[in-house]
Amino acid sequence: MAADVMKKGIVEASPRLKARIAGVLYLIIIAAAPFAEVFVRGKLVVDGDAAATATNIVADETLYRLAGGADLIAFTCDAAVAIISISCLSR
Repeated sequence: MAADVMKKGIVEASPRLKARIAGVLYLIIIAAAPFAEVFVRGKLVVDGDAAATATNIVADETLYRLAGGADLIAFTCDAAVAIISISCLSR
């Protein structure tokens, strides 16, 4: 019975709560995506020189992995925002 009540509460969350969750997820996207794209890739990628790019990645592998993690977080939050938006707009 308690699990059924919890499931019903999750499914029927208010639109305001869903909008706030989506807003927080957008803030996470706004922080993570530019970090990965501008800061890291701007520092590691050398246009037209694959060897220099590979050398930069090997030299600072931790930064490259952080960018991958930031991208993964941003993509996951983006998918969650899409699901929440569909949920809010489908009523």
